[in-house]
Amino acid sequence: MIRKAALLALLTTALLVPPSMAGTADAAPRGLGKTAAPANPLLVAGMTPDVPREPTTPIQVSGTVTGSPMAPVRIRIHYSPGQPFRARADMARFTAGQLVTTSYNTKVQYTQLDQSGKLPFDFTVTPHELGMTATGVYPFAIEVLDGNTGQQIAIYRTFLTYVPQGQQTPKIKLAVALPLVDRPHRADDSTFMDDDLHASITSGRLAKLLQLAQSTSKAVTWFLDPAVLDDARKSSAGPYTVEKGDKDDHKAPDAAAAQWFEAVRTALADRPVVATPYGDPDITALVHNGLDAPAVAAIQRGAAAATAQLGREVPTSVAWPSGGAMDRDAVDELATAGVKSVLLSGDTLPPDPPITTTPDAASRLDTVSGPLTAIVSDPTLSQVLGSDVSAPGSALLARQRFIAETAMIAFEPPATQSPVTTTGTQGGGQAAKGAQTARTIVAAPPAELWSPDPKFVTSLLKTVSRAPWLQMTTLGSIKPTKAQVHRSDLVYTDRDRQAELGKSYLATVRKLSQKTDAASTVTATPTQLFHDAILRLASSSWRGDSKRSAAFAARVGDAIDDRMNDVQVTDTPRAVAGANGQVPVSVSNTLDQAVTIRIQVTSDNPKRLQIDAPGGVYLSEPVSILEARTRLENVPVIVPEGGGEATIAIQLLTRESKRYGDAVHVTVRATGYTGIALVIVGAALTIMLAAVVMRILRRRSRKSFPFSPEQPAEPKPVSTPGEAQVVPADQRESPST
Repeated sequence: MIRKAALLALLTTALLVPPSMAGTADAAPRGLGKTAAPANPLLVAGMTPDVPREPTTPIQVSGTVTGSPMAPVRIRIHYSPGQPFRARADMARFTAGQLVTTSYNTKVQYTQLDQSGKLPFDFTVTPHELGMTATGVYPFAIEVLDGNTGQQIAIYRTFLTYVPQGQQTPKIKLAVALPLVDRPHRADDSTFMDDDLHASITSGRLAKLLQLAQSTSKAVTWFLDPAVLDDARKSSAGPYTVEKGDKDDHKAPDAAAAQWFEAVRTALADRPVVATPYGDPDITALVHNGLDAPAVAAIQRGAAAATAQLGREVPTSVAWPSGGAMDRDAVDELATAGVKSVLLSGDTLPPDPPITTTPDAASRLDTVSGPLTAIVSDPTLSQVLGSDVSAPGSALLARQRFIAETAMIAFEPPATQSPVTTTGTQGGGQAAKGAQTARTIVAAPPAELWSPDPKFVTSLLKTVSRAPWLQMTTLGSIKPTKAQVHRSDLVYTDRDRQAELGKSYLATVRKLSQKTDAASTVTATPTQLFHDAILRLASSSWRGDSKRSAAFAARVGDAIDDRMNDVQVTDTPRAVAGANGQVPVSVSNTLDQAVTIRIQVTSDNPKRLQIDAPGGVYLSEPVSILEARTRLENVPVIVPEGGGEATIAIQLLTRESKRYGDAVHVTVRATGYTGIALVIVGAALTIMLAAVVMRILRRRSRKSFPFSPEQPAEPKPVSTPGEAQVVPADQRESPST
């Protein structure tokens, strides 16, 4: 009973492995046990060598069975003597458990697990023992059975590739594309929205990508987003600001970012590098939402920024869209922008009609601007290369699968020619006779924000580069051949469209882009302020992350508004009297440089106040406002009878008449008492005129007499008797009188 309970506990275990892995390690259906059992009952830790070359070469297999203590188990292998796979589809069926092997051999007889519930195993087989007689890829499985009942506990399915020495082996070329991209960390050019970059470059994903760039061969092509290096350089060049809620956190320069930046420059100095459009934008979504200009700007900016960062010319001639999927509209836009090649997933441009063999990766794709090269990555190889190998044993599965898939492609006949059996090959070991151009296949991780295991990827690429059937090449060397299979039109599904950046979000990006254009063109010297920020907002990494992207957009919007508010209309209320007059409009410039703007004025209340201009719209010529100065513009108006309080809308425009900020509404108090005012003023003028005339007449009358007018007679003095009177000399009579 104890032994049965232990077995039931062991039977509850299951190993879940993604179908993209190199093989499978499946557990059989279990009964329910009370004790939690390990999740991985069968772990295969090693299979060496990767490619046996002789019939007697020992193939060493090691691993561990885990379960309940003292539970009995058996271990046996499954294989198919003399029957290599004939097609890659058969390999996929075997991985899924839909294709069974024909033979088995027990390698570990009835054996109990130890007291810790483990059983390490190690055994060897040879190609001869497995019936491998010719070049090819063969099925190989390891199975764990219940020692008592013989019921399957778990099975591990993988592949063995056998290439005997001295046999002619067909050749293919393998190009590998790896992305060095990241999601944006800055919103506007000076503010970081998080401090995750530091962790990523010290021990996270970007640190792994640097290690991989330093260890891979010169045949690997790197796709570099220069926005990543810009973020690193910004955080290392001086103190930087990280927004945390309602307050900002000021950080000291990041020395680790500076070291990472220089290490990337060194690692990529002699590697094939292609620049992604700046910020790795969602090109397809931009085109679908009418944002062609930012899409083209991102391509141009990507090349310029990467060239400046690496100190050598870095092209953007090859585009790698998000998920490797793109439709005709986006491809046409890329071709118009000067892109020469596009890296697509094999699911986006499949052969039509379907074929059982693997075609060459290069194909010609017609666009409105002429043909470009479509480079089609292999879906299975790409999935295996980009898979998560952190689980124990998964790296070996992926390694065996990748090696076997490349070998199977080499051994199958070219899709455009009839197969000719070559001596020493059988089944999957078919090759075309005579000289022919080697096919090229491409592996590219399907996820842009891929977090690799550098040790696994480096070891895998070194192994396949030494394989007798394979030659490494660069992505730039891939050209369409004359013999091509016919491919369908671009496949872009509803699911692909749904994965794009949302319409409402991109409407916000469009609005911010327009405001950025206005802010950058009003200055005497146009600037590129906020242009990079707009491109970062369009990053494909925001797919499925609407909350974070909205926060970035809001921060960029606030920064643009702050900048635009340095040139603004003074909204002080104004007054105007009379039927005709002028309303002064005041615009201030607090920037550190001159601006050139146009002023547009309309009336919000035409019944009370009209703009005296054609169509009721006043539009000034471009006017210059010096730094730290104010400009006064007089706007002619008409006040209808009655007047009253009204508002005018003042809109600043760029020289190209694009809106600069929002319209400002200024109150104007207008009076309609024009007649009374004229009467009062006229009466006052009449009185003043009469007074002036009288004064003139007086002056003229005085000038008409030669002497001054007589003075009024003074009263004569009264004298007393006996008192002599004194008469003034001028009143005395002359002697002649």
